[in-house]
Amino acid sequence: MPSMNYLQFYLDRECVIVPGFGKTKKVRSGCGNWKLADTQRNLGMLKNNAKLLNGTGGLLVVDVDPKNGGSVEALRRRFPDLPNTRMVQTVTPHPDGLGTHLIFTMPDDVRLNWRELGTGIDIPQAVMLPGSVVRCDDGMERTYELVNEIEPAPAPLGLLAVVDKGEDSGVPADVVSSPDADEAVAVLVSRFANARDGERNQVFTQVAPAVIRLKGAEGANMLRYAYTGEEDKWLEIALKGAVEKFAGAASPTLAEPSKYLREALRRVELRAQYGKWDGATGPTDRRVLLAIGRICKNRQKMTTVASVRTLALVTGLEPKTVRSSSQRLIDSGHVCVVGKDDDGSPEYAPTVPGLTTVVSKEESPIGDSLLDTLHVVWSGDGLGGRHSQVFDLVNVGILSAKQIATAGGMGYSTAREVLTRLVEIGLLERHGTAYSVPHQVADIADRLSLELGGRAKRERLAARIHEERSRPRGDASLDASDDGQDDELRRWHEEELMRQLGII
Repeated sequence: MPSMNYLQFYLDRECVIVPGFGKTKKVRSGCGNWKLADTQRNLGMLKNNAKLLNGTGGLLVVDVDPKNGGSVEALRRRFPDLPNTRMVQTVTPHPDGLGTHLIFTMPDDVRLNWRELGTGIDIPQAVMLPGSVVRCDDGMERTYELVNEIEPAPAPLGLLAVVDKGEDSGVPADVVSSPDADEAVAVLVSRFANARDGERNQVFTQVAPAVIRLKGAEGANMLRYAYTGEEDKWLEIALKGAVEKFAGAASPTLAEPSKYLREALRRVELRAQYGKWDGATGPTDRRVLLAIGRICKNRQKMTTVASVRTLALVTGLEPKTVRSSSQRLIDSGHVCVVGKDDDGSPEYAPTVPGLTTVVSKEESPIGDSLLDTLHVVWSGDGLGGRHSQVFDLVNVGILSAKQIATAGGMGYSTAREVLTRLVEIGLLERHGTAYSVPHQVADIADRLSLELGGRAKRERLAARIHEERSRPRGDASLDASDDGQDDELRRWHEEELMRQLGII
């Protein structure tokens, strides 16, 4: 049975503890919906097995289960700054050892999301207290044991970014059925109905998320009936993608993206843009990491499924180059693969090392670059990864060749050559030994993307990748028409992603 010392640790933190049932992991009937007051009123029922409702009392518990392929080492690969913290050994036997509960503290504003963090690692809704005894499937009775009796450490920012649902926007769930919501949907559908040729895709992208979130399949039908164009096949592919992505996303409340997610992805982007990238492959790896982080930011998640071809489309790099770069990023710990989709495409999670739960209020954020690192101009003749890297360093205020070489991890002569080229084509201006970004650089880049062939090169790459996707794979299938629609849906998703990222 849980000792009073163990139980008091949780009671002092005002955690919700519920009584267990016998020597099992089950909760006693009728106690599953307990609140803090119920725990405090019924302490006599907590003398035997008991469970903590995860997320209460400011505690966050991560369950690592070797039986399902989990390990603390795998958790640390995803969160390199994971601190030493309070741990409880669980009871399910496995040749690789028993499982572990890692206990962290978390800020009061975190709204916990029950989800997997990787194979055999998850955030459970409730966990057994140390001292609880369970009769396992092999007939043996085992006890949950406290194996690291220290104070819980703060959860690192990267972990909070994954588990936080986001900030409650204050819009209650019943807004879905309110007259105002109906009126808002009607206005959005009307905008789509009135869209002209050439702008329907953009308008659809703007209105579909809200319409589908609020009305689900009914919203999809409203958009379908409002369509006045002639590309019915495009519409069905777009609707299918929107329903898959947005249906049901408004429950229980509409939420703003978590501030921890925003900060973590900001740090990933800053490291990609302004970190030191040594060696001949450094600039390429930087570009691929920036693309992974940018897709995560676009999807408002700390992970993203991204095939080699998708990353090639976003970065403008050849697929074989992306494949090698992705592996280097994994080997170096910049990203972690936490799963794969049905097609075998990796699910990447960019790592956020060396951070705490406290989002710095003193640190002034770096402003947006005047020219995107993924802009098509960087695919132009005579330009490459070092050119966009040097541009970014000048943009952030590192103005001399010597400083740029040190900050970017390149030789001094390389920095000088790159700076000279950027000045020649007008993307930078020189003032003695210092360099600056011209105010009209966006217009200059758009012009150069045509003159230097960057846009044409991106278009040829996209056409080739789409052609490769459309080729038959293996034996013909009885559902070939469905396979074709899936390919077109994937193509639409990729093109939409590139539009949202400002690449096309």
